[in-house]
Amino acid sequence: MSSGLSSLFSPASELWSWLWPGLQGIFVQWWRPAAFSLLSAFVVYWISQAIYQLYLSPLSKIPGPKLAALTYLYEGYYDVWLGGKYFLRVAEMHKKYGPIVRITPDEVHFADPEFLDALYPTGGRKIDKPSWFALLNGTPYSVVSTTHHDLHRQRRNAINSFFSTASIHRFEHIMREHLARLLARLDASARANEIVKIHDVFKAAASDIITMYAFEDSFNFLEMPDYGKSWFESTDNFFLLAHICVLFPFVYPVIQNAPDWFLKYLLPGLSQVRLRQNWWIDQVRAIRSSPDPQRMKHTIFGGILSSKLPDEEKTDLRLASEAQLVVFAGEGTTAWGLNSVLYELLAHPEELRKLKAELSKVEVDSTGIPALSQVEGLPYLNAVIQEALRVHPGVLTRQMRVSPEVPIVYVDKNIGKTYVVPPGAVTSMSPLITHRDPAAFEDPYEFRPQRWIDNPKLARYFHTFARGSRNCVGMNLARREMELILATIVIKYDLYTGQEGPTMELYDTERARDVDAHSDYIIPVPAEGSQGVRIRFRH
Repeated sequence: MSSGLSSLFSPASELWSWLWPGLQGIFVQWWRPAAFSLLSAFVVYWISQAIYQLYLSPLSKIPGPKLAALTYLYEGYYDVWLGGKYFLRVAEMHKKYGPIVRITPDEVHFADPEFLDALYPTGGRKIDKPSWFALLNGTPYSVVSTTHHDLHRQRRNAINSFFSTASIHRFEHIMREHLARLLARLDASARANEIVKIHDVFKAAASDIITMYAFEDSFNFLEMPDYGKSWFESTDNFFLLAHICVLFPFVYPVIQNAPDWFLKYLLPGLSQVRLRQNWWIDQVRAIRSSPDPQRMKHTIFGGILSSKLPDEEKTDLRLASEAQLVVFAGEGTTAWGLNSVLYELLAHPEELRKLKAELSKVEVDSTGIPALSQVEGLPYLNAVIQEALRVHPGVLTRQMRVSPEVPIVYVDKNIGKTYVVPPGAVTSMSPLITHRDPAAFEDPYEFRPQRWIDNPKLARYFHTFARGSRNCVGMNLARREMELILATIVIKYDLYTGQEGPTMELYDTERARDVDAHSDYIIPVPAEGSQGVRIRFRH
């Protein structure tokens, strides 16, 4: 059999022996010139790009590191390799180069609190977003990722009414129901002498509240023994991919379009994010087919489906993006704000005492919860929340904008020089940099709520919830939630100093390690190894 096969293939072997020397000669003859040509083309292209970016680009006159102007790999090194550290590098750039810095080949960053309204107008000119912004937050069809100005206005108008003060008050009973569950959980922890990771509690509450508002249903994280820890860890893993997806754009569509089994077995850290995404779209479909007209009136997605948006704006694909944005934003920023403000109050007993004195005149019902109307206008409560959001903004990502038609003109008053950023370039500011500017806020690192009462005009420098026509649509809901939840906790619990009764105190918590931002993954991330803000509640 073996000799038969040999005889069968022997003619082919002889033919190959005859052809190979010729093919080898051709390969050697053409490979080297082809490789040299490709390498030369690459070198010429890179040199021409370098010359353009450094000397011919409309942004070439704007100061900044040469490497940042040459390549996005500079930002990628800090955000991908070092892990969300570019926001720290940008702050260093401003100390060296001044209030205007070119931080990528097509992005100019400002560190001038007086320039906020010029960069983020409420009207008068069109404001776009970078086309790649959706890669950063993973919601390509949401209102926050919408590139073009007019389409953004369309999408935003469909949900604006749900975040009005009147709509939020109609939703108050849902907030109160969840707040009662939160108090019950804290009481149980107090009786069991448990140390509470308060950010987990606030995230569970905020998530349940926003999903109820969006869909009239929720995961009931507040009822879970661990407050849905694994679900939120999966969400955090999703955010950890943000910078990778920007640097390598093919990653996001691969993950987003991967089948469920692929994520479950090969990327298990994202599997529960996918389960949440599937749940959201199932809820949208249920609302779409629901015969109950009240569900259309009282839920955010019922409002979108019954709005005047064209049918192509109501597809499952688009609303899946909108759902992810609404839930992630609604749970993340609110929870981080509450986490930060409660830490600062417990770390500054005098500020807690002042707030308790203001709240002592507020009436509560049998559950210990005040009416929203009683707390939403309290000056010191508002100042405490405002100051915590200033010092610890819940979103660290640069607030990027594109002026598609009008150039951005900036005058550096320190040196009397005018810079012109052409239409189409990306411009940005960062709340953490603005809020730490001593020209706007005296002793900016210090927690001083009184500054907002002494000087209400400081509000013009505040942009935790962004500014202008593309500010955060849900900021009214977030503020009302924080006011109601914080007021209820402060009314019920005193700072522990050895006395009996409901009390609270910090447990092994340090601001530098557990509250301050060490990495930017859209959300602020504390130092490695941090267990977050921990509190001991006593009953």
